[in-house]
Amino acid sequence: MELDEVLGGYHAEDYSVRLVQAVTKVVPFAPDLPHAHSVAAVVQRLDPDARKQVAERAVVLARGERAQGVLWVAKALDTADSGITVYSGVRSAVKLYQSEQGERLAALETDPAQAADAVLKGLGIALMVHRMFEGGPLEKVEAFRKTDAGMAMLFYYAALDVGLPFTDNVVQGGGTLLAQLWERFGAQETEKLAAVAGAEEAQAAVGLLQKLQGPIVTMVDLASKHLAPIAEAAVAQLPKALDVADKVAGVAATGADALPVYRYLGARLAAEVVAKQALEEAAAATVSEAAARQEAGPGPGQVAFTKKKEVVDDNALEVAPQVAKPRKGLVGLLIGLLTAPFALLCGGC
Repeated sequence: MELDEVLGGYHAEDYSVRLVQAVTKVVPFAPDLPHAHSVAAVVQRLDPDARKQVAERAVVLARGERAQGVLWVAKALDTADSGITVYSGVRSAVKLYQSEQGERLAALETDPAQAADAVLKGLGIALMVHRMFEGGPLEKVEAFRKTDAGMAMLFYYAALDVGLPFTDNVVQGGGTLLAQLWERFGAQETEKLAAVAGAEEAQAAVGLLQKLQGPIVTMVDLASKHLAPIAEAAVAQLPKALDVADKVAGVAATGADALPVYRYLGARLAAEVVAKQALEEAAAATVSEAAARQEAGPGPGQVAFTKKKEVVDDNALEVAPQVAKPRKGLVGLLIGLLTAPFALLCGGC
């Protein structure tokens, strides 16, 4: 699966992209995540002066096992074709938030699909961290927390998959809610993940989710203070087909409800990590080359300086933005009209 193909399938006006941006703008301390339609675009956002060889290296890294593993998990969380069935979605989360207080208090009991999926998505995020980063659990978590896409993913999860559907439980204490969710659904969702990812990776995800619990609780607490604007932002970004007027507690959401948000966020995470690695490799190579030149000194018959000259840089990274195509023929018509009189005057020249 090409990472550029996944990213290119999303556009700045898509609901998934706008929904993530709406949530991160509402929740304090959430990172801004501007849309990027390719690995090269992510490289350029990280370093506007990056060379095109860096983007080419990042694309190669994106085909590696780690990035591909993240894309598999991200896709599995949004679709059921990999054996991980995800029932809940944005619409059901918003509806539960808008329901009566008694229904919200009983959400853990009356909507087990939403609760189970919150656990499953947490495990999925943890599995992405396990597959994408190197080192021990603490090193993986620390590296994940240094990425904008990773933090946007956690804030989205805390707000949409935990905060909105279980509002009253969150107000009572985010840590208590997560403990309740895990106690009731942890074993069955771990087993479900192990069936498709393997027992070893499922257990690695469990360990990493435990390490991520502290940051998630903090983000859930932050989101709990802004649930009304989060719900409003979510509703504003959803298509009319996902109307939130009817009751949904206890009813599993259907395919239209599960916007492919995690595939987008997973792809952005993989792209950011490989882009950073490519930039770090390029910086290390530059330092090594400079040190080697300094150690070697000027060669026979050479002077220790070169005359500066203007050159065309064929290695500059240029990323074409996703913009609407201009109307054809208009510019040519205007130029023709403006130059016609001069052509007549010079007809005998």
